[in-house]
Amino acid sequence: MHYKFSIFIVLAFLVSSCGSNKVLGVRDFSVKNIERIELDDQAFEITFEVNALDHNTQLEYLYFDNQKSAVVNYSENKFSAKFAPSKINSEDRILSVNRAEEAKNTLPQLPVKPPLEIEKSEALLSYVIESEIKYKVLDLKSEL
Repeated sequence: MHYKFSIFIVLAFLVSSCGSNKVLGVRDFSVKNIERIELDDQAFEITFEVNALDHNTQLEYLYFDNQKSAVVNYSENKFSAKFAPSKINSEDRILSVNRAEEAKNTLPQLPVKPPLEIEKSEALLSYVIESEIKYKVLDLKSEL
């Protein structure tokens, strides 16, 4: 009788722990080492590292200074988003009959309002977990 009860307890423990592994997956992640890197034509790139990113989590966009840029993974746990200057009619555009020369122009980004209100010194990171869009506010004033 005691064997049946102890086997039942062990099986119940194993089944409950197996089922909870899916629920206990890392859903929250931290962002650190945020850097702003100046590029040509007044464009810039914001790079950052992410710790403990769940395999079901996909980083999508970074909103900063009324601009939106796709987040790109360029190495393990390191991501970046590139931003162009917001001037649409810039005087320093290359106008040439040679298409290769004109291709050097950085495409301007139209102003985009982020889905949530953020301060001037903050960025908004959008990500998707199992087809649900979520947001994380990044404080850039201490990082940049």
